[in-house]
Amino acid sequence: MKKINHWINGKNVAGNDYFHTTNPATGEVLAEVASGGEAEVNQAVAAAKEAFPKWANLPMKERARLMRRLGDLIDQNVPEIAAMETADTGLPIHQTKNVLIPRASHNFEFFAEVCQQMNGKTYPVDDKMLNYTLVQPVGVCALVSPWNVPFMTATWKVAPCLALGNTAVLKMSELSPLTADRLGELALEAGIPAGVLNVVQGYGASAGDALVRHHDVRAVSFTGGTATGRNIMKNAGLKKYSMELGGKSPVLIFEDADIERALDAALFTIFSINGERCTAGSRIFIQQSIYPEFVKRFAERANRLRVGDPTDPNTQVGALISQQHWEKVSGYIRLGIEEGATLLAGGAEKPTDLPAHLRNGNFLRPTVLADVDNRMRVAQEEIFGPVACLLPFKDEAEGLRLANDIEYGLASYIWTQDISKVLRLARGIEAGMGVRQYPERARSASAVWWGEGLRHRARRRRIQL
Repeated sequence: MKKINHWINGKNVAGNDYFHTTNPATGEVLAEVASGGEAEVNQAVAAAKEAFPKWANLPMKERARLMRRLGDLIDQNVPEIAAMETADTGLPIHQTKNVLIPRASHNFEFFAEVCQQMNGKTYPVDDKMLNYTLVQPVGVCALVSPWNVPFMTATWKVAPCLALGNTAVLKMSELSPLTADRLGELALEAGIPAGVLNVVQGYGASAGDALVRHHDVRAVSFTGGTATGRNIMKNAGLKKYSMELGGKSPVLIFEDADIERALDAALFTIFSINGERCTAGSRIFIQQSIYPEFVKRFAERANRLRVGDPTDPNTQVGALISQQHWEKVSGYIRLGIEEGATLLAGGAEKPTDLPAHLRNGNFLRPTVLADVDNRMRVAQEEIFGPVACLLPFKDEAEGLRLANDIEYGLASYIWTQDISKVLRLARGIEAGMGVRQYPERARSASAVWWGEGLRHRARRRRIQL
């Protein structure tokens, strides 16, 4: 059985305790994973602190070269990393191999260029004096990454952190730890010095908590649940922090929209990545005049999506991350029906037509709940699974009101041919990211990624047209 250890100061460090990680599609044990705690975190932070001065003073061109080298190594190992990611998460192989792992490589290539363009500003005071700013690294960063797209999200944190001269301790979710181990190994192979990137495995309550509390950590980047995010805010003291804590994003489809493209995009935003995505378009608002026809066609398309073996290139929806998460998502489906929603596709039970080796897997069919009221819990709470809530709206004013009637504020999607309407809604919708006429995957790595709702603290916004 494969054994996953920590990467600390350039060495593969064994753990004192281990836990098992399992394949969500089969229930089989994949690996024994080191369960780190305060001792391992202290070692990793000390290594990162020691490595920081030399790494921060390395010429930007040299750091950029190492970033590109790491991106190249990821490119060279896409099939292996994608297979590992699929086994660890239940994500379909066509998504990990064709989208998520290549995007991880792009993160390093992109920030290799960005780090050479980060300059301070000058502010003339008078003819004898001026003020100026410097762009400098902050020091040791704690990077706490989630289970849903672990490799891509980890690189999304690691690439800018290292490229700009910081050092890091990466702590992955205990539910999907395998590819972070490979990232630590590839970083060393790329020539990144020991101690610059350290990987500590373990549970959030032990390794994660010790990491974000550590007095030598200067900044925290966290992606995960709200309760954990609040605890980090409480415990991080005066550290800098960046958090992304989920969403319940609206999709507004107007009667003048290109219906075929809107159908494609709405299906993609909720059912890709098994619906386990923070930017999922899980509240789909359809203008009343097209509501019956759109709902009918959406449900028909959802029923045709292929659920099954994540290693099969034809599979479109794989297995949810764990049995516990499966129970949560299926519980929300039952709740929605109890609240009065109409079940048009899928359901709360496991598919019965799976082959024998997948019958212990955490599979759930893409589910469509129509005639949802926006005050229902299924419309207000993040389900984080393949469950679409369909709601009618009368006009632009009501669509905007319903879209904003939520505590979340991460993403939004607008489908209309009227550019004036798009611009009005882009200003009016309380979400950090607005998308018009394109799926969310069209975003640029250079754009901001911040939200506006209860779970987000920034006010800059990104609009994609």
